Amino acid sequence: MRCQAIRALVLVPVALTFACTEAETPYDPSTTFVGTSGDGDGDGDPTTSGDGDGDGDLTTSGDGDGDPASGDGDGDPTTGGGSCGDGVVDPGEECDLGMDNADNGQCTAACMIAECGDGLVFEGFEECDDGNPDNTDGCVEGCMLASCGDGYVEEGVEDCDDGNDDDADGCTSTCTPGVCGDGIIQDGEQCDDGNMDDSDDCPACQLAFCGDGYIQAGVETCDDGNLDNDDECIAPACVPAACGDGFVQAGVEECDDGNMDDSDACPTSCVPASCGDGFTQDGVEECDDGNDVDNDGCTNDCISQCGGELFDPGNGIEGCWYTAEVVDMTCTEVCMDHGGFDAQATQHAGNAVGMLFWPNKADGSDWVTIECSSTDNNTNWGANNEVPDPNWSHQACHANCACNN
Repeated sequence: MRCQAIRALVLVPVALTFACTEAETPYDPSTTFVGTSGDGDGDGDPTTSGDGDGDGDLTTSGDGDGDPASGDGDGDPTTGGGSCGDGVVDPGEECDLGMDNADNGQCTAACMIAECGDGLVFEGFEECDDGNPDNTDGCVEGCMLASCGDGYVEEGVEDCDDGNDDDADGCTSTCTPGVCGDGIIQDGEQCDDGNMDDSDDCPACQLAFCGDGYIQAGVETCDDGNLDNDDECIAPACVPAACGDGFVQAGVEECDDGNMDDSDACPTSCVPASCGDGFTQDGVEECDDGNDVDNDGCTNDCISQCGGELFDPGNGIEGCWYTAEVVDMTCTEVCMDHGGFDAQATQHAGNAVGMLFWPNKADGSDWVTIECSSTDNNTNWGANNEVPDPNWSHQACHANCACNN
């Protein structure tokens, strides 16, 4: 015990002679302790033997530097020599897991304050940490796992990410670009019915209208993509152009007054009225037989030479027609004072002239070459389209004849 006590007092490098030989472990009294040198076992000599508490004896008492008041375990109380987890923030450490303070929850196993981007996933604070600032690789700013709506486009997973759940702003809540036909009305779209059918009321995600270039089924019969009314598709109804629609179709019509009246300045041919067109223009022409024959009751100046009725019975010839004043008269007698009999205009089939002069008589069948409006049976009998006989008569008939004027 005396020997141990003597050894416990050796704190400076001196040469001593011991008579005691009861040391438990060989000890070299010539060993000196300078600065931080040593073997790291804390027993005051540089050998590897010792109990590691740094107090110069082999017992377990002591704080590790040879001085029971303070020390760091290397025999020199002037410099640090602790380890991560000893409860002391030593030089080179930002924190120590052994400390009971607010920072302990963010202290890593290396006694450094945990931070996003250090490549270490700190459980409970970070979802991921890939050690880089790239926000497209699955681990985004804040060390959070990438997700749709975080504002970062994850490569190979998302097509877009605008950081919100608004489906109508070009990037939907599923992180796919909004497109016409997805059923969601995006900015710039008037409608979106979820299909690509351009014949319904929402073509190209715009409300259908005449002039949009799409033919709306059941509503339009044409749509040339404009609102011009001088082409082949008329707005605003999107119907094919036609004579009488009120719009002059360029290159096709010369006029169009919007009606089917053949007696005005623009007849149903949509060509301005003129003498010889076959339409008698009210207040301008006396007649118009549509031909260039000058002695057929209507001159080539559209002046009437007919004292009777200018009429086409269906043979395409507008003749000057008369009905006999009494029965049993021939056409020769009827036309005696009207320029003579017009056989060409008279030859036809049917009783159209009789129905013109005698509308209250019955509609009879074709009979002889001259139309006959009878008195005995009150019937209009038609001509049979054979060459007319100007001298035919009947005791019960009013002959209907075409004359030259």
